[in-house]
Amino acid sequence: MRYLGVKIISLSIVMRLVVKILLAAGAVAMTACRDLPDYLVSDGTVAKVGRKELKISEIVDAMPSNVSGDDSVSFVKLYVDRWLVRQLKVEEADDLFSGSEEDIDRMVEEYRQSLLMRKVDQYYVEQQMSGDFTEKDIADYYNTHKSDFILERTLVKGRVLRFNASYRQGKTLMTQMREAATSQSAAKTLSEICEKNGFELVDKRSEWIGFADFLTYLPTAQSQNNEPLLDKTGIQQMDAGGMRYYFDFTSVCRKGNVAPLEVVSENIRRILITQRRSEIIKAHEEQIVSAAMASGHARIYAETATGSPEREDREE
Repeated sequence: MRYLGVKIISLSIVMRLVVKILLAAGAVAMTACRDLPDYLVSDGTVAKVGRKELKISEIVDAMPSNVSGDDSVSFVKLYVDRWLVRQLKVEEADDLFSGSEEDIDRMVEEYRQSLLMRKVDQYYVEQQMSGDFTEKDIADYYNTHKSDFILERTLVKGRVLRFNASYRQGKTLMTQMREAATSQSAAKTLSEICEKNGFELVDKRSEWIGFADFLTYLPTAQSQNNEPLLDKTGIQQMDAGGMRYYFDFTSVCRKGNVAPLEVVSENIRRILITQRRSEIIKAHEEQIVSAAMASGHARIYAETATGSPEREDREE
């Protein structure tokens, strides 16, 4: 039986039936799972491309233990299809790029070496990387590299209170909001009032957010210039669509200024980790080169000014 030029070999009546059904559906597959009868789970060949053979044992080994039933059929179908495509593509590549075999071998070897080098680097990094960096480490880096952390957008901290404009206690609500800025008990009372009356209170005083993001809680148009809002202090008011908005800015950091430390602290932490990794890798490289040169295991050959090779002999 042949399919797409590939020889499919069945191992039993059951296997032949399954393969026949799947082939009729336009797919190359077989059923297999870890609890197959012994007479099916053998080293039999399922598919063949040239001299390359796909064995039942290979598929069974690759199949996850929690796969069964229809899922196992789908898994096997996908596995066999991918195997066939992979083998046929490799054959095609051999035909198309036979003259580039040396270049391919070189690239494969370079990739193998790079993988090994990364594994060595990771080994020493894991061995020598100390605990997390302290807040002082982060602050020290921040203070000496502030020019690296210039804001590209304005950040703010603040609050927005949204309620029906017909609410009669609006002035009292503003007073309560003002007191809540400095009193925990007043803040709790304000929160309870909002919850009771269904008012929306957005409190962003503990985190920096983009000014444009803050404006989404207000009835403002993105096309208009809203920068003047940042110049005012205290609680401001807006009315739109029968709703009233009280809002204030507790902190403002404008575009072009140095970003607040808390905004860039995680970025700095990643920078410090990267630096530490580089230091560990560099120190290890210097150590192995120095040891190899001292023992004579490694040598550097250079040319003198006259062009003749110059070599420093060392005892092996």
